[in-house]
Amino acid sequence: MKTYLTIISFALLAALASCAEKLELEPANAISTEQIREILASGDEEKIDLVIGGIANSLPLEIHKVLTHGGQADARVNSPLRLQYVNSLLGYDIVCGDASIKGYGVEAYTSHSTRGSASSSTQNEPYWVYGWKCIVAANKLLYYMPEAVDNAKVKDYKARALTLRAYGYSFLMENYRGAYTEGGAGLMIYDKMGEGTYKPYSTAKETYDFIKQDLAEATRLFAEAGIGEAKDGYTADIKDIDLGVANFVLARVSLLTGDYTTAISACSSILTKYPNLIAREYYGGKNISPAADPYADPYFEAESNAFLLFSHNPEVIFGFEGVSDYRNVAFEWLNVFGTGYGGASGNYGRIVSTLYDAIPAADVRKGIFLDGTTTFPAHVYPTSPEVTMAVPTYSNLKFAATHVNGASDRVALSTFDVCYMRASEALLMKAEAEAKSGGEAAAKATLNTLLAARTKAGETSLTCDSYGASGSVLDLVKLQWRIEMWGENGLEYYNNKRWGVSVTRNPATSNHWDNSTISVGNMTLEIPANETLYNPNL
Repeated sequence: MKTYLTIISFALLAALASCAEKLELEPANAISTEQIREILASGDEEKIDLVIGGIANSLPLEIHKVLTHGGQADARVNSPLRLQYVNSLLGYDIVCGDASIKGYGVEAYTSHSTRGSASSSTQNEPYWVYGWKCIVAANKLLYYMPEAVDNAKVKDYKARALTLRAYGYSFLMENYRGAYTEGGAGLMIYDKMGEGTYKPYSTAKETYDFIKQDLAEATRLFAEAGIGEAKDGYTADIKDIDLGVANFVLARVSLLTGDYTTAISACSSILTKYPNLIAREYYGGKNISPAADPYADPYFEAESNAFLLFSHNPEVIFGFEGVSDYRNVAFEWLNVFGTGYGGASGNYGRIVSTLYDAIPAADVRKGIFLDGTTTFPAHVYPTSPEVTMAVPTYSNLKFAATHVNGASDRVALSTFDVCYMRASEALLMKAEAEAKSGGEAAAKATLNTLLAARTKAGETSLTCDSYGASGSVLDLVKLQWRIEMWGENGLEYYNNKRWGVSVTRNPATSNHWDNSTISVGNMTLEIPANETLYNPNL
């Protein structure tokens, strides 16, 4: 990563030099590191914004970007959310397409036997590049930050960079290292810009300690900075890296490393700020077709689906609105009525029948999937030329839309909102941490909050005791992870890896048409060859 650090360091200095004249610095068109640090220490917020505000405000875009390095020609791996959907397809809970109709199943559920995990694979490298670009962008800003920060504006900016760096490192650890224990190898720790030396691997414990140290400082700085309407570190803008994002990353890392007390505390902070869950009437797509046969002429409005538009989604902690490019997995891969891979190309995102059967009838989430007999027999896709194709059984309606905002006719759907972090995931992380730390009663109470919100109108509120699932509270937590977060952000893959669960698809007992096994060991990517060949310390 030294090359990236050096290149971006020069680019940053060039950009800051253009600010020199506005800051009335001598000589004109030049600005030194010392002058930047003096400005940050001055408390002059106008000058601080001029020097580093643009850099700080661009940090969220590092999480949400089109990847233009390594493997970008492969549509599966040219944006972060597509990388995560590839991970989702390596699980058990998504059936990709239907071999009897059309679709290559995103190359048979994404080359499961090798997963593109080899060090030389172009499918592998984008994961590595994405994580490191987040780290480099963070270090670019942290290079100028003083150790002791007194100004609220500088505290906010430093906290954003520390959170992004922790996010990048945790992403790399989840994808490139094995079992989530504090043994084994970690990553190279680059905590400064342009150090001029290649680093060796640290241990996993050292890497996670570094991540946690960044997050501990970030959460402190956000709280002290007093940003947001309530001055509590939480902002209303879902694109902001704020205390909610820092706590979310902290909760996930703490769950990975068995620090359940911290995970519970971080999630509790989030859920206090985000107490409301998606209302049942906006949970997934609803067919409001007035046709005599609504399955022959379906009508799903995007604006009434909380997973497509955020106007009805109070859970969004971090996300982006109005996305219409590679970074939008919903319309490209998961909307069965869309014109992308998941719709007109036949690679439907379908729920595995065994998981569908585990959802009680009183659960509203059962209604966001077709059952084992229902289809949309001859759906007309608004492509050029038009495509007519059946939408098969068990297809998801979670991300379904036939009409965009304000459109009375079917159009090629191209713009939806995308969510990276939401409150239900924080709730599930909290419940898992409680169950694993012996707090079964607390875990049940946490899950009951989710189950009550997911109960159909007019039905007796679902609870852990009435849900009908056998096994321990932890088993029920795992089941709720699978149901609630189906199709989102690669979470089944990461959960399986964390829990040590191998995937065995069996078409004889489910609707899978790809008969394969993905071992836990196969869920870890090799460090790319480009890194190991050029870093003599690896």
